[in-house]
Amino acid sequence: MKPRALAYALSFGSLWCFAAAAQQLPRFDIEATCKGAHALTKEDSNPAQGCVRDETDAQHQLQAIWSSTAAANRETCAQEAQIGGSPSYVDMLTCVQMREGTLSSTPPRQRRQP
Repeated sequence: MKPRALAYALSFGSLWCFAAAAQQLPRFDIEATCKGAHALTKEDSNPAQGCVRDETDAQHQLQAIWSSTAAANRETCAQEAQIGGSPSYVDMLTCVQMREGTLSSTPPRQRRQP
């Protein structure tokens, strides 16, 4: 009977570890993701730097909301953010915001041109 009890304990322990790991925000290599960033405007002289800034900002926002995000949304958005080979915190944040209903429906303000 003891071997069976040990097997159950190990099984439940591994499930608990898996659930705990699912609570953690996935780690992406931001530098690799931004390595091939293209300029979005003529004035964008360093697109990789802007990409790193955007990815880092999105990562910080996700860290703040990740544990309160529904588990199904975390899983789906983490998978979707990795489609195409370049995992993106910006993509994941947008996905979470859309699924959680927190994405603003008003368009962002446009910068004024000097």
